[in-house]
Amino acid sequence: MKNIRKRTMLNSHRHEYIMEKIQETDKVTVADLMTGLDVSDETVRRDLKDLEAQGLLRRIHGGAIGVSRNRDEPIRERAQKSAKEKVVIAQKAVGLISDNTSIFLDTGSTTEALAKQLGRFSDLKLYTNSINVALAARDHFGVSVFITPGELRKVELDVVGYDTVDYISNYLFDTVFMGTAGVDAERGFMDFEEHESRIRQALMKSTRNRVMLADVSKFGKTANICTAKFETIDRLVTDTKPPADYQSTFDRSGMEVIHG
Repeated sequence: MKNIRKRTMLNSHRHEYIMEKIQETDKVTVADLMTGLDVSDETVRRDLKDLEAQGLLRRIHGGAIGVSRNRDEPIRERAQKSAKEKVVIAQKAVGLISDNTSIFLDTGSTTEALAKQLGRFSDLKLYTNSINVALAARDHFGVSVFITPGELRKVELDVVGYDTVDYISNYLFDTVFMGTAGVDAERGFMDFEEHESRIRQALMKSTRNRVMLADVSKFGKTANICTAKFETIDRLVTDTKPPADYQSTFDRSGMEVIHG
């Protein structure tokens, strides 16, 4: 009986420690918790599983995040983060584009970075649901810009909704470039907003080539909507070589990875 009570107290202490760390940073890693608590990998993972069952956190690859994290940051804030990495991705992704083709760039700070790289092309048709992407490409002489219909979201400065999805379904693009809120090793590419997820799923059906753009900070980050499995995407463009465990998962899915 004493051993059970002692074990319960130890569990409680570890759980309190984990939740304090979650509140401080909104994310914890298994490695850091092992060091901070001086316990094994198995113990930490068991604690995270227990806390997830209580609805106190959500497990992700290599750690956990707070459950309150259910929406993405505004696009202007996202654009300021990992700015150099987004440029690297854009410079790699632009190599997948050719003259006399049609492409679609969806809303996002990384697709906006790609739009700024399109000045070298001639007779390129760019379709987008993002005002920021359209403005980023407006000065490129060889690029014709088309904006989808839909409802304007004033914070994201993009258009979404049934009309947007219906418009996309009437086209066949040569290549679509899509952003993502998170890359989860088990669930695939994830999003916070249903509007964005539905548009990306429509784009995947209306193109010859499906390309996902994600900097390495998105790896291990989860959201609340599973948008696409790795095997449904042709290429992932990222700024640096993915961790070995992710790369092996990508290899099994058949998705090509292009990195800086």
